[in-house]
Amino acid sequence: MNLLDYMRDEKLDDDAMAARLGDCSGHAVKKWKYGERVPSIEVAARIERATDGRVGLRDWVRSEAEPTHANPLPTSLDLPKTASAHP
Repeated sequence: MNLLDYMRDEKLDDDAMAARLGDCSGHAVKKWKYGERVPSIEVAARIERATDGRVGLRDWVRSEAEPTHANPLPTSLDLPKTASAHP
């Protein structure tokens, strides 16, 4: 399970999750839950303990096929085709 899903299930906001973890800010939690940053191994272990294992260390490892964050930017494959300026 990812951190965002856990927090939704538990009805926790960023600051409440930060308070459960201790020694981090709600802003840091926001970055982690949206995949903008990855917590250190020490913090990931604290998250695992605070969530009773529902968000484990393995949940922070991404496969190469997964986007690096929740709302990936479009790639050239996603952009609409336009007429070429050169004949």
